[in-house]
Amino acid sequence: MGLAGTVLTYGNIRVNAPYEIVRLLDVQLTLKVNEHGKVYITALIPDEDHAKYDGLAHDEDVLEVYEMDEDRGTVSIFKGIVTHIRIGFKNGVYHMYIEAASFTYMLDRQRKNRSFQNSSLTYYQLFRELIDSYPHGDFIDLTDSNQKLGGFTIQYGESDWEFLKRMASHLHTGLIAEITSVFPRLWLGTSKEQVKGELSSINFSLQKTKSGPQYTYAEVEDTKRFELGDVVLFRRKHWVIDQIHAEMKQGIMTYDYVLVPEAGIPREVIHNQFIKGASIEGKVIELNSENESVKLHLSVDSTQSKAEGCWFAYPTMYTGDGIGWHCMPELGDHVHLYFPSNKEKEARVVQSLRKRDYTGDEISQPSRKLLHTKSQKVARFDDKELALSTQKDKILVRLNPASGIHVYSHHDLTFHADTDLVLHGKKVQMTATREISLTCKTSYIRTDGTLHIKASKFMKNQMPDAELKAYQSLIQELKGKGYPQWVQDLLLQYKADYYKAVAAGDKKGAKEAAAKAKQLRQQVAEIDRMPAWARAQMHGYTSQWWEAHGANDKAKQKQMHLLANQLRDNVLINELIRGHSAKSYLDANRLEELSGQYADAAHKLTVADQKAIAKEAAALRSKYGVNSQLARENLNKLAKKYPDSFSYKLPTTGDWDKELNAALHDFAKKYGLENKDYGRDVLAVYLHQVANGILPWPKVNKAATPAAPTTKTEPGKKTPTTPDKPSKEETKPLDPKDYKDGLVAVKKIESYISSKGIKGNQARALYRVNDYTNNSIIQKKLSSNRKAPLVFFFEGDGSYSYKQEDHPEGRYGAMVIVVIDGEIKYTSKNASTLPDYESKYKTVKDGVYEFVGGLHLSTYPALRIRNGAPVPATKGSQKKECTAEGVNIHQGYNADKKPKPTSTACITVHKDEYVRFLSSVGVVKNSLNEKANPVEGLAILDRKDRTK
Repeated sequence: MGLAGTVLTYGNIRVNAPYEIVRLLDVQLTLKVNEHGKVYITALIPDEDHAKYDGLAHDEDVLEVYEMDEDRGTVSIFKGIVTHIRIGFKNGVYHMYIEAASFTYMLDRQRKNRSFQNSSLTYYQLFRELIDSYPHGDFIDLTDSNQKLGGFTIQYGESDWEFLKRMASHLHTGLIAEITSVFPRLWLGTSKEQVKGELSSINFSLQKTKSGPQYTYAEVEDTKRFELGDVVLFRRKHWVIDQIHAEMKQGIMTYDYVLVPEAGIPREVIHNQFIKGASIEGKVIELNSENESVKLHLSVDSTQSKAEGCWFAYPTMYTGDGIGWHCMPELGDHVHLYFPSNKEKEARVVQSLRKRDYTGDEISQPSRKLLHTKSQKVARFDDKELALSTQKDKILVRLNPASGIHVYSHHDLTFHADTDLVLHGKKVQMTATREISLTCKTSYIRTDGTLHIKASKFMKNQMPDAELKAYQSLIQELKGKGYPQWVQDLLLQYKADYYKAVAAGDKKGAKEAAAKAKQLRQQVAEIDRMPAWARAQMHGYTSQWWEAHGANDKAKQKQMHLLANQLRDNVLINELIRGHSAKSYLDANRLEELSGQYADAAHKLTVADQKAIAKEAAALRSKYGVNSQLARENLNKLAKKYPDSFSYKLPTTGDWDKELNAALHDFAKKYGLENKDYGRDVLAVYLHQVANGILPWPKVNKAATPAAPTTKTEPGKKTPTTPDKPSKEETKPLDPKDYKDGLVAVKKIESYISSKGIKGNQARALYRVNDYTNNSIIQKKLSSNRKAPLVFFFEGDGSYSYKQEDHPEGRYGAMVIVVIDGEIKYTSKNASTLPDYESKYKTVKDGVYEFVGGLHLSTYPALRIRNGAPVPATKGSQKKECTAEGVNIHQGYNADKKPKPTSTACITVHKDEYVRFLSSVGVVKNSLNEKANPVEGLAILDRKDRTK
């Protein structure tokens, strides 16, 4: 790159091309970073030649524009490939219009798919590998391209030029095409060499960019000739030429330069939009079960070295109340590598593909589900039974509703229980070919053809009637219930006391014994409502509390009481963390694992380091607000966002002290948490979520917060009375089988997309519904009413129809999706979560909000967000934090209405589709003249896909 020749005119410009040109009428040249050099020529051709150029194939035609210089002879200005020819007839003569691109165009002819998994590969090596594949191709490196790729990189649906341009953006630079070579050659980056000359034209303008990275640039018109990337002096400052447009003006070649600061401009990283939502088949070539990751030979590559392969995560599928479903693929299995975003480094393995022929296979029966391992372990589910087998049916367990449970084994069959082993049935039958033996301590019964009975003592008196009735009552109650031993012992005691009191005519004693039994059942029900990871621990603490109670050990009782309350806090903290963001469930799962590991270590079941486990758990909770510094920042943030409600001004550093604790308890009081007996860590997590807009301020109702365990009570002491059956509003845990495939099963999504012909962003939006499967607010709503309507608005995935003054890209940029009980009831691409004038009015923040069917401005049916109560929002172009009231989902129109806008903070669905939308939610049936049905549901606002 450098300064070229003298001023160009028609007198010294020549064109060399395989076409006969009578006279040049116009020559234009366009050069930009990251684009091929382009030349546009208009010329007169002989009348008799026009026919032979019509429809002429010109893909391989080479064109050169050069200068005739007396001192230097022929000087090339541009060499390229002809990309377009058009013949025109004007003013009685034939014109030829020619468009040609630099030879870098050869890199842009074919889209390719291939991966680069060697993370140690440098950008220089990558460029060299691609460009050397073209004969005589070359590039000059003017930047720091010795950086390593540092991870998985893929070329997908991109030409080599597009891919190299994207790689250059990772180095915050661009490509410059060489325009005087007949081979594909380019520069990576721009030269920082000496100044090549000065521009002194008086025709210029200085401007600032309006969007993207902010910087000042100059537009200068001059007849001096420079090249792209040259450093020039202009107005006593050094600038770099970023764009050139040259054209003939009054017979002289005039250049319009775009100059940027010499330091360069902040070029944004380019991402591959084609990869988002795509999946690529790959073969497993290496496994790491400990880290749940695999190495793949992708189908887009001819070969793949194990040593150079990347590790891809094979995520554990979350199961609701456990850690997850772990089923790693095996070597040689074929899987799909899925790209959830436009960043290839976020790729993950999502499923394994079966390659075997289905013919004659058990799996060919649609009603039969199989889980089969290489070691002949099989789980089979069909419409008649469930069967588990191993070693080719040498051990088999069958669960058949018609015939019962069958267990077969060619080896010994052992049942072992640490506490009780209970058999219930109208008839219990045991048969043996040799003998049956029953043994307990020093007593036994054996039958081997002869009945043998041995005991240290034979009882002549019968069991007291009250105890017998208590035992029979307990047997009846235990049917279908898995009460632990401490519960059975206490229930037996209370039942015996009850029947003794009844026999003695003691009504008060009988009433007290029945109340104790009822209280115990409520305590067990509270424990059973806990997630599985906490349930066993709470049973342990409660059992030990009762043992200490029987021994009158007050210190032990106090210790178990504190541990039980701490466990309840941790359960609530985990639920809050799980609802924090789309990915926070991973940390919640890990905390559950750590809690179990800590309990095992405390009971000497493992040799794990308790201090290390506690340290990791504390670090995870710290991310979500459980640390003094973050609590101070969050309290100050609340005071800044809502000065009318909070007046904190705390030091930003320091441990927990009286001032910090007082401010935290003031927040708890104002947020309605004061009398719930929560520990400090729980309050800190609530504070973090309110301060950062995850939970609303002001608090509206309980549905806005994750489900919490029941109020803390000391084991054995009187608990708040709860009804035998949960009320409609009470949260019940979702069955793990519910929504195991997401809020909408993938097959149903695929079927809906196919039947409706949905494509592109709208199709991806439908899959994104399942991103919210583990959202705690949604889980709580569906626990109380699984048929509650879920109304999703994905901004950025709409039609962008009806351009408006404040929405030049289109007013309706959101897709709305209505989901009820796992079914897609309605979709429309003509919705919006934005006000008419976003730069002026309030915009409701992303989130999950309750709604109820009602009226919009007392006129026609609509969905009322939080029934008109305040919701978190931002205002104007400065995005100032605020709240918005009276927010509705109502109908939108074709054009904004001045001076009365349609929406100042509301969400809209286009009027032509509005009735169908309300009907799908269940607010009306056929008309806006109907009375609005007060349906309750959730609206989900999501703007992650918004780019306009």
